[in-house]
Amino acid sequence: MRSNVPVGIILIGFYWFVLTQSIADPKDCSSFIQHLPKNITIRESSPLNISIIEIRLNATAAPSFINDIYYYIHPDCLSNHFKSVQEGNKWSLFLQKAIDVEYIYLVENKFVLKDFQIEIKCGSYDSIVNGTVIDEDDNGPIFANTKSTNCTISGYSANSYREYTGQLETSPGGIEAADGDVTGNNVTYSFLYGEPFGFKDYFIINPQHGHVNKTREITEEDPHNFMMIIQATENSTLGRTKIAVLEVGVYENIPVVSSQVEANQAVLLVLQVLSGIIIMVFTFAFAYIVHHRIKKHVVSPKIPESVNTSKFDSMEAVTEDSFILENTIVLTESNQINGGTIKDSKE
Repeated sequence: MRSNVPVGIILIGFYWFVLTQSIADPKDCSSFIQHLPKNITIRESSPLNISIIEIRLNATAAPSFINDIYYYIHPDCLSNHFKSVQEGNKWSLFLQKAIDVEYIYLVENKFVLKDFQIEIKCGSYDSIVNGTVIDEDDNGPIFANTKSTNCTISGYSANSYREYTGQLETSPGGIEAADGDVTGNNVTYSFLYGEPFGFKDYFIINPQHGHVNKTREITEEDPHNFMMIIQATENSTLGRTKIAVLEVGVYENIPVVSSQVEANQAVLLVLQVLSGIIIMVFTFAFAYIVHHRIKKHVVSPKIPESVNTSKFDSMEAVTEDSFILENTIVLTESNQINGGTIKDSKE
């Protein structure tokens, strides 16, 4: 029996059937997830653009479900360090940017990166790949508490006096160095060089803690200015080193540290205001007392009446000074009337 269905329709239907069978099948995703590694290890010096995960897919299924594969990096700061690439039926995850543990600690998130995770999903399937980062010995010691200068060599300074022996107090802080690697090694200290010659006769350094001690008194004939180069060495196979400069000045007396004797400006201002108020109050009180004493000793003499004399309309006050000096009353107008004194005219 001959079919009436057009041939073209049969061909199209068969082609559709093949495509639908190659679309992301759960079995394909399941197989892909199962082939993922459980753990990977990356070093700070791992070469770039080399695959760290590589999975080969079914050649027929790959083109159809490759776009259903997603991955997420935890912590997120590592996301730009990886990229995925598909080449034919191969899916790969590449390291495209080196992981610097110290940079992440100091600049980005202030945490020590040792482990990370890659979450990979395909369809409804997912898996976690655990990653480990190895912090390599790629940084030397770093000095702390140093002077802020444009010089690449760290700097310290200290003052002492002739008779003093003991640990020096360095500025801007104590001599301290640490390995530049996050998982750092211990550091030891030593003198690498110094001036003048024979400086070790006066100073020693503690190899474990970096403290510099003055060991003897210095006479007037001895040097009074010293420069020492301190070397910090990490206890590792590579034995990386770093140097710093210490300058020491020796004085006749105990050097005065300005930060210890400098008065608080606010306190000085308050004291000055209080002093001014006290002086003002004292001045007004003194003036008040003097004014009342003078007023108390003012004398107003009585002038006797006389037919032979003119009337006195007023009499000037006699001050305390004239009273003390003469013990008499001095009148400001003439004391003679008609050729005689006031006393004569009264008689």
